[in-house]
Amino acid sequence: MQEKGFLDKMVAELKNKGTKKEAEDYLMQQLSPAQSEKLQAVLQDENAAKELLSTPQAQSLLKKLMGDQNGQHQ
Repeated sequence: MQEKGFLDKMVAELKNKGTKKEAEDYLMQQLSPAQSEKLQAVLQDENAAKELLSTPQAQSLLKKLMGDQNGQHQ
């Protein structure tokens, strides 16, 4: 899951999912069992989720998911 092309493909796939559940299921399928377990733990802990979402990597991913290009939403 480290290569840039893979991340771009995953973002595109997530955007194409019709529901939050479909997107979540797709994401969990892309992660290893250990990664999936860690993500679930973080999502269940509000402080851990806030800390994770404040990282530059998470901000970059969120911008891609939300279609933000230089401060503009698509």
